[in-house]
Amino acid sequence: MRELSKLLIEVRKYDASIKNLFEALQPKYFDSIVDATKIIAKYNYQEDRFDSPTSALNMGTTLKQCCNIAIVFVLKRKEICSSIPAAEAEANLKTMIHLIETNWCYEIPKKAAIDLKSKKWNKITIIPLASDLKIFREYLVKTADLAIKKLDKENTYKESYLALMEVIFCRIILLNRRRPGELERLPLYLYENTDSLENKTYEEFAEVVTPSERILLKSLKRIVIRGKRGRGVPVLFPCDVQNNLKIALKCRNKVFDQDNIYLFGNPKTSSTISGYKVLKKHVGRAGLKNPEAITSTRLRKHLATLSQLFNMTESDIEQLASFMGHTVGVHRGSYRLPNDIFQTAKLSKILLLMEKGDTSKFKGKQIQDIEVDFEKNLLSDEENEEKEDGRLSEEKEIVPKIIGPVGLAQVGLDQERSRTKTRVLVPWTQDQKNIIQTFFAEHIRKRKPPRKRECEQLIENYPEVFINKNWKKIKVFIQNVYTKK
Repeated sequence: MRELSKLLIEVRKYDASIKNLFEALQPKYFDSIVDATKIIAKYNYQEDRFDSPTSALNMGTTLKQCCNIAIVFVLKRKEICSSIPAAEAEANLKTMIHLIETNWCYEIPKKAAIDLKSKKWNKITIIPLASDLKIFREYLVKTADLAIKKLDKENTYKESYLALMEVIFCRIILLNRRRPGELERLPLYLYENTDSLENKTYEEFAEVVTPSERILLKSLKRIVIRGKRGRGVPVLFPCDVQNNLKIALKCRNKVFDQDNIYLFGNPKTSSTISGYKVLKKHVGRAGLKNPEAITSTRLRKHLATLSQLFNMTESDIEQLASFMGHTVGVHRGSYRLPNDIFQTAKLSKILLLMEKGDTSKFKGKQIQDIEVDFEKNLLSDEENEEKEDGRLSEEKEIVPKIIGPVGLAQVGLDQERSRTKTRVLVPWTQDQKNIIQTFFAEHIRKRKPPRKRECEQLIENYPEVFINKNWKKIKVFIQNVYTKK
């Protein structure tokens, strides 16, 4: 209604004789309506863009709906069109619909759609701060305890009950990252008739479930509710929330004046509480640094985004998408954000290395393993050492020459004291080669250099075999093996 009111005000500036929207919906005013829509959508003629592209896109559909409603008025001979013959008014409205369907896309929507997509592409993704989530949870726990204490007072009974249920609602949203509309319509009977997993046996899964996971199975109550597009989505209730609900449900009959079938019902009506308003209210009271980031949608994106930090299998991703109530495709396409951080922080390293021609130095490495100081244009100390050691041959390495009959144990001890002496080549033994290639077979296959701790683990496992080798030499040996393959 506000958009149509704005449109009518602008159209009247072109023709002051227009009294209402019905009179404006005539073919002769089509161009005026287009110009008025551009004004409402804040079209910038110099920059050729819309500041409010959504208004421009919606207006065409809204006008067609208005024309169809007006045709119904004409057919019913309403007073609004009493001065115009019904056949003429109907013909004008149908002509107006035809003009909108055929010419509107050439006048406005194409450019508006481009501007809308451009805004969406460049929109910075805001996700909740970890510190804010912690503060918000602590606030909810304290508020719940305070509301329970106030339930003993008759004069604040209803207010305390509603405050307790609102806090419980926020706790469940924060834990499960559910949509508010899904959770607020949870029926009371479904919660009361669903048993917790504590009463169920999982003997078949005793071998695959860890002790901590067994505790979670016993402590959490799981209920499946109706989600978007009729999908079943689970909701988990932790122990403290279950205890708070027990207290609240004992007082429920004293609060509700009429029947209400919802767990999170509003005591004043037979409907539910307004979930998004409740969440917004308590977020504003919690004293957070970035309160605008705590919304149900951003909490869901926060879950999907941080899941990228874990090494999740395809099955794990499918289960996560099912828990959130959408498909794997939607999870990867819409929720696994922010792309701006990933593309700027990670993919830019590849582009800058390609620009400098240094990509060959990092052959076989994963993106997260590439560390380059672009300000100084220098490799890190460890990579510089690998570059120098990489010039050694696969079969031999240079160690200090030791005078006199010494065993292998003396070689490593005297290396640092004999740097200035004559250097000789010490070959790798066949046992050393076989053990290294077996131990790091996966690294060779993936063309990935081992880490320092992995090389040191090999030396600890075979101290006598690798007594004259350090972790750097082992790492270079592996790099030489998969580079020359």
